Amino acid sequence: MIGRVQGALVELKTDRVTLMTPGGVGYVVHVPSGVFEGLPAIGESVELYTTLAVRDDALLLFGFVTDRDRDLFLRLRTVSGVGPMLSLAILSALPARRIVGAIRGRESAVLQTVSGVGRKTAERIVLELSDKLDDLGWRDDGPAVGPGTGGVMEAVEALRALGYSAVEAEAAVTVARREAPEGGLTTEELVRAALRHL
Repeated sequence: MIGRVQGALVELKTDRVTLMTPGGVGYVVHVPSGVFEGLPAIGESVELYTTLAVRDDALLLFGFVTDRDRDLFLRLRTVSGVGPMLSLAILSALPARRIVGAIRGRESAVLQTVSGVGRKTAERIVLELSDKLDDLGWRDDGPAVGPGTGGVMEAVEALRALGYSAVEAEAAVTVARREAPEGGLTTEELVRAALRHL
């Protein structure tokens, strides 16, 4: 198993990065969207916690900023019908803390906001993992859409005041934040952007 990769960042794509090690080996590493926020400039050094997925037609390397994120990815993969790409999609769509909170709280509807996760898959994830994540240590006691710009919770509350459920509001704000320009959005802009997804 390839547990960590450290090297110079040489290429960025929508769902992967390429790291060139000092030995001259370039590793293509699939990463969740949240990883991109903390990456340095091209040419600078990056270290990722990794795991290798073996398929009949390919060897795929997946990378994460923390070993806890990697552990969550591996737990999701233990669920029947959840492969590495779907696990990556879940970690890209929702903050890890929110995923763990939804599974522990048996909120399968939160997982269904992820593209590719249907009702049966979400329920299976909750059923199989709800009592198997305690050692990861996350508690879902903060903003469900994760850390970031101020105004996130205010945007969620504004949408709830308009009659949307917490799950709908959180999902819409999460998508709006992913699509936001580099400088971020004000609370009012975030609400407007989220409404386009409701």
